[in-house]
Amino acid sequence: MKCYIIISIFVVAGFSQPISDDDESVNQSQAHMKFFLYEDENGTIQVEHLVNVTINLTASASDVAYFYYSRSNPENGVEIHSNNIHSLQETAYSATKDTIFIIHGWKGSKESDINSHIREYIIKDHDVNIFVVDWGPVAGRNYVSAQGRVKRVGEYVADFARNLSSNFGLDLRKIKFVGHSLGAHVAGNAGAALNGQVDRIVGLDPAGPLFSNNNKDNRIDETDANFVQIIHTNDGRLGYRGRLGHADYYPNGGRSQPGCGVDLTGSCAHSRSYAYYAESLKSDRFLAKNCDSYNDFTNGICRNKKSSMGMFNVDTSASGTYYLDTNKKTPWAKG
Repeated sequence: MKCYIIISIFVVAGFSQPISDDDESVNQSQAHMKFFLYEDENGTIQVEHLVNVTINLTASASDVAYFYYSRSNPENGVEIHSNNIHSLQETAYSATKDTIFIIHGWKGSKESDINSHIREYIIKDHDVNIFVVDWGPVAGRNYVSAQGRVKRVGEYVADFARNLSSNFGLDLRKIKFVGHSLGAHVAGNAGAALNGQVDRIVGLDPAGPLFSNNNKDNRIDETDANFVQIIHTNDGRLGYRGRLGHADYYPNGGRSQPGCGVDLTGSCAHSRSYAYYAESLKSDRFLAKNCDSYNDFTNGICRNKKSSMGMFNVDTSASGTYYLDTNKKTPWAKG
C-alpha cells in the first residue's frame, strides 16, 4: 500500500523530475509538469495535459465581467463591464466603503463556490462593495491557455479599478483582492499593475502548475499589495509550493487536508483554502504558530508568535510561515 501511494503522487502530478522537500526543486518541477489530474464538475477524474496542446492566448477586456453586490443587493449581482462602468451610479456603490474583488480560479465562473461562500459571509457582517470577477471565457480554456493569460486578465481588473478611481474617486488603498488558485495569480497581477497600492491580497492556495520561483512577473508575490496573505492547502500539487506573501499559512502542513480521504487529484484539499477562509470571516479561531516547518509545529518547536489565519481584517503584523491544524469537518477551526 505504501508503494502504491508513493507512485500515485508522482503520476498525479506529472512531474518531470523527482519531488523534493526543497522549495526551488519542487517549483521547477511544477514549472515543467507534463500533466495533472483534476475532478470536473461531475466529480469525474480528468487528465489535463500541459504539453503538445492547442494554446489560445487571445483575451480582451470584454472577456471579464464584474458582478456588483452590496447589502442593498446581497443575492442578485449587477453585471458591470469596463465600457459601462457609469451604470454603477444606479446602484448602492459608494467609493467611501472598502471595495473587495473576489476572483475564481481555473474552470470557474461567477457561479463558483468561492464567490457565494465568501460574498455571503462578508456582506453579513460588513457594509462594503463587492465585485465578483467573472473571467470564465478565459478560465474555461485548457489550463495552459488560462495560465498564460493570468497576467493580462489581472491587468484588465487593474484597469477596472482605475476606472473606479477616476470616475468615482475610489482610493486604491481601499481595495482588497481575494483569489483562489489561478485567481490568486490574477489578483497578484492586478495588484502589481496598480503598483502594489491596494490594501491587501488574500491568495487561497495559488495555483502551482507552470509557475516557478524564478519568474515573478506572472504570479502573486509580496510586492503586489501593502499586505499579502497566503493560505496553502495543496502545495506542491495543484497549489504552489513555497512562500509567496508577507505571511504564509499552512493548515495541516499545507499539502493534504483531513477529511479529504485519498484525494487522488488534490481537488478536495485545493478547495479547502476558500472553505477555511470563508469560515475565518466569522471566526478568529484559526490560531496558527510561527514555525519553520510542519514537523517543528507538531514537535512544539515554534517561536513565541501566534497569528489568526484569514479573517476580514487580516493580521498585518504577521510575517513568515505559520502552521495550524484543523478539524476534519465543519466547523473547521480548532481554536
